[in-house]
Amino acid sequence: MRDRSISALRTLRPELDAEIFWFRDDLHQPMPISAMGMTTVQKHHAWGYHVAAKETSLPPSKGAFVKMFKGRVYLGFALIEDEREVAARAEKFGKYVEYCRQNWEEFYNRYIDEVKTGLATMRSVNAETASWSALLDHVRKADDVNRRNWEIHFILMYPADALYLECEAYCKQLGFEEKNFVTMLKGFDSMPARTDEAIWNLALHSRELGLKEIIEKTPSEDLRGELALKPNAASWLREFDAFLATYGNRINAAHLDVLFPTWRDDPIPVIDTIRSYFCRMDGGWDFYRAREAVYRDRDDAIKKAEAQIAPEDRVRFGEMLAIGQKVYAYQEDHGFYIDQGSTAGLHDVLMGVGRRFLRIGLLKAAEDIFFLTFGELDEIIGDLARDEDIAVYHHGALVCSLVDERRRDWEEASTDEAPLTLGNVPKTMTDPIAIKVFGIIDEVLHPKGEKVVSETLTGFAGSAGITQGRARVVKDFKEFATVQAGEILIAPYTGTAWTPLFLKIGGVVTDTGGMLTHAAIAAREYGIPAVVGTWNATNSIHTGDIVRIDGGTGVVEIIERAH
Repeated sequence: MRDRSISALRTLRPELDAEIFWFRDDLHQPMPISAMGMTTVQKHHAWGYHVAAKETSLPPSKGAFVKMFKGRVYLGFALIEDEREVAARAEKFGKYVEYCRQNWEEFYNRYIDEVKTGLATMRSVNAETASWSALLDHVRKADDVNRRNWEIHFILMYPADALYLECEAYCKQLGFEEKNFVTMLKGFDSMPARTDEAIWNLALHSRELGLKEIIEKTPSEDLRGELALKPNAASWLREFDAFLATYGNRINAAHLDVLFPTWRDDPIPVIDTIRSYFCRMDGGWDFYRAREAVYRDRDDAIKKAEAQIAPEDRVRFGEMLAIGQKVYAYQEDHGFYIDQGSTAGLHDVLMGVGRRFLRIGLLKAAEDIFFLTFGELDEIIGDLARDEDIAVYHHGALVCSLVDERRRDWEEASTDEAPLTLGNVPKTMTDPIAIKVFGIIDEVLHPKGEKVVSETLTGFAGSAGITQGRARVVKDFKEFATVQAGEILIAPYTGTAWTPLFLKIGGVVTDTGGMLTHAAIAAREYGIPAVVGTWNATNSIHTGDIVRIDGGTGVVEIIERAH
């Protein structure tokens, strides 16, 4: 009943949905989903799959389904069985991919410009002051913008991943393993990389202005008030506000749920990150030198590869490498605008509505808005536009008890045992995107068990290098501030909101993901070892354990237990 209370339409019924292979989507939503998150972003996520599959004529599938079970999000993989239909779609898809190969920058920028325009539309109305009828129109428009952005997400993703796989296959023909191939792709400019650089510069400038001590000693929630009293901090506060205006569209936790605050809502994660960088500076580490090392590593790998291949293959190799680098950069860059930016934009609109509802007594807290469904929200605002006094009285007897029930269910769902796979589990996984992005390999389809405790773990060789250090298990964004310089991050997954941690950790191990997952890509960009897709890291490793990770072989060993 808990799932049906949020969305009867999207409740997974194992006994009735058994013909489809269902996989728990811990990569995007490793926690229970809110009612608003399921009926906005998750709904749009599934719709985007289907629109893009039609637009691109994706050969094996018309796109995944999204449902919920025990409060968690599941993806349903359904393949096209008719071989003639697959062949016809493959021909059209090939032409689509060829166009993208020849025109990637124009193709990508055209769609991202549309996303940026949509994000500006989300910010165009003040939800706290607009008339109820204008607010209803704006909320509907914001929801529609978010849906369009997810259509664009997959329209970009399908050809990008196809081009990546094509480049990988070509390099394998030349004798290069994927772990060597991806080294030649790293070192790209992207909005997440610019975000990290901007945070690093905030830390540098604060130290130059003599603010390091006050930032280190003042609790994060009190820091702005303290800095406002310091004349020498005025310019830094302006710089900080400009940073949030440009880069504040980060959801602090899972990026497919509007429930969680953004950096603009709650900039404490940024302050905590700045504070943690001071010890790296004191140790002599420098952001720009580290980036230069990544560039040198990439260039050296390319030169080494070119020396190993026949002269007649070098032109083709250069062409394949160039498109591989472009679509590889897409994997992180689009997330800033869509996965993070669009979700954050919708979150901000809804929080404005929540504050409005709080003032008229329909909610106990503005954040309670996320425990309503979008359909319920639409109804309530429509009634307020019709007659505010009657609507407040009418919904006053309906909303608060429902929110209390949903919040309680959401909290209790975190302790439910939701299975990793359900339904028609295939004997083997052949979908390359499922493997590369989600890390769904045969061992995961028929797992030994997520809860098994292992002393040696195996996963994907996400980023080359060997390191040993103290583990720090982080399952929630509220724990970001506990991560110390040089520690090995152990996490269920990472997303773009986690990227600042990569400037200070010594390595990363995740439960979920494949070679194109965020943790693997970010680790390569910052030159640290990574093993991803182990599936039982957070259950096997504890904070304080000494672990050794080999990002070249995908092996993690627990050397010494903390207790």
